[in-house]
Amino acid sequence: MKALRHAPFARLIFSYLVSQAGSKIHRVALLVLIYLLTEKAIWVSLVLGVQLLGTVLFSPLLSAWADTQDRKRLLVWSDLLRAPLVALIPLLGAKSLPILLLLVFLIELLRDLHDPIQNAVVPDLVPKEEVDEANSLILLADRLSEVLFVGAAGVLVAAVGPAFAFYLDAATYLASGLILAGLPPLRPEKLSKAGFLARVKEGLGHLVRHPTIRRAVGTLFAAAAFGSVETALGVVLAIKWLKVGSAGFGFMEAAMALGAILGGLAVPYLLRHLSRERLFLLGLLLFGAFEASVGLFPVYAWVLAAFFLGGFLNMTFIVPARSILQLNTPQEMRGRIFAAFGAVMNAAVLIGTMLGGALEGLIGAPMVFLLAGAMVSLAAGYTLLTGGIPAPKEVRQTQGT
Repeated sequence: MKALRHAPFARLIFSYLVSQAGSKIHRVALLVLIYLLTEKAIWVSLVLGVQLLGTVLFSPLLSAWADTQDRKRLLVWSDLLRAPLVALIPLLGAKSLPILLLLVFLIELLRDLHDPIQNAVVPDLVPKEEVDEANSLILLADRLSEVLFVGAAGVLVAAVGPAFAFYLDAATYLASGLILAGLPPLRPEKLSKAGFLARVKEGLGHLVRHPTIRRAVGTLFAAAAFGSVETALGVVLAIKWLKVGSAGFGFMEAAMALGAILGGLAVPYLLRHLSRERLFLLGLLLFGAFEASVGLFPVYAWVLAAFFLGGFLNMTFIVPARSILQLNTPQEMRGRIFAAFGAVMNAAVLIGTMLGGALEGLIGAPMVFLLAGAMVSLAAGYTLLTGGIPAPKEVRQTQGT
């Protein structure tokens, strides 16, 4: 792929693969450790809630400061600082749940600093015409890490215990930070003269006021608020309704991950025939249709096929969504936009998971999938029928710069 010919972007991808390998292992080890320590599911939920709190509340605040700094330096240090914090989990966190929650919170804050910056710098590392391909590769690396490392993480934790897994994760963050140290400086082109809170408001305001971004994010929020029921109900569907057990659920998740990998490879070719704005909406429309089909035909063979196609279609709207945000935002504001975008999407996912859990007991998982998929398609169809998403125009610099 052309994007990998650019050495700085190749370095970014390589560092991401390394850190993601550790992060997938970390996630499994953390959940296992908490449950072994407490034997209470409420503590698992509490830790997940702490992670979500960091993203929704603090990411927009951190990014308002980060957009005034050299982004290379922040990428490097957000990885290097996570290494000792992760290593402290088995040393201190395993002995005190409050310390464990504090460590998890600090690690999540550093992730909330790192991830929006990583998305923000992509257009600085590749030409404009290769942005979609570059975003595909980043998401492809994430899906590959799920396929390659999540299963291995379970085996590793079972074989040697959670402590070694955390030390391995710490080593991957250290390696990732050293790899990122070879990036060129990534300073903002313009510095806003506005104060801190004004910069926070400026970033959130751009998300709301820009017509292209507003339409894209609004559509995706509505879709995610319904479509994310799979996060909570996939395992319920497998065990309670399909009677295939946890192993069958694992195959469902693997089918979705495999579809996402192929989708990531296919997106650059699809964009030769469709605009990114149209691909975004069509991909979302079809994703909803296949999610609804899970409820219409709750047969395991079809569910596997639908999950595979859902994974493929997920990439056809997520990749264009990132490009739409990047190409419609001034360079010095991209960190704030991706932080705000992450907060909005996490809030939508939270709504979807809570909604799915509440409705399952009333109408059953298949009917929830049917209704949720129909609402996803309805959100995309409404945007298509009311003018679609405007193509990007030349992005003007922010006021007050």
